[in-house]
Amino acid sequence: MSLLIALVIGIALGFALGGRLGHLAGIPLRWNALIFLGLAVQLLLFGPLNVLPAASLPPLYLLSNGIAAIWVIRNLAIAGMPCIGLGALSNLVAIATNGGRMPVDAALLTQTRGPAFAQAVAQHRVATNAVIADSATRLSWLTDRFVLPPPLPSPVVFSIGDLLIGAGVVWLVAAGMRSAMQAER
Repeated sequence: MSLLIALVIGIALGFALGGRLGHLAGIPLRWNALIFLGLAVQLLLFGPLNVLPAASLPPLYLLSNGIAAIWVIRNLAIAGMPCIGLGALSNLVAIATNGGRMPVDAALLTQTRGPAFAQAVAQHRVATNAVIADSATRLSWLTDRFVLPPPLPSPVVFSIGDLLIGAGVVWLVAAGMRSAMQAER
């Protein structure tokens, strides 16, 4: 949901700056199969067809984030990608130092997803990339501890890394709409 919001803001900003939607096709993103592979792994892990053992979730989630990180690194020269990369690195560090899952504030998870879901996460009864933050949580300032509240149709808990990724997406889209980007290597 938060990436969708970033896309909408980026498109609105791009139009406000005189950009054209068609220019987005000129953004010279490379090695795009990697980002789709990373997303496919996450769909297998967290989607409705998840048949993988629970123990495989943390290492495969880290792997999917690593695959996405390679894609970001390959595209760092493109406007917005350094910000996306910093956010992705922030999230990856938080996840890696906390056993392969992103710690989330229990009260905020309850507020946004309801008490039943928060309890299911706490009891590891749901396939998710989250774990309830507690006193053992490392680097808590990098974890999911902020909330994007109503009136949004689907409130969400997010991290500083998610915020940086969103800002990078806004930057990427707005800059990409402004003019046809030259190949950057």
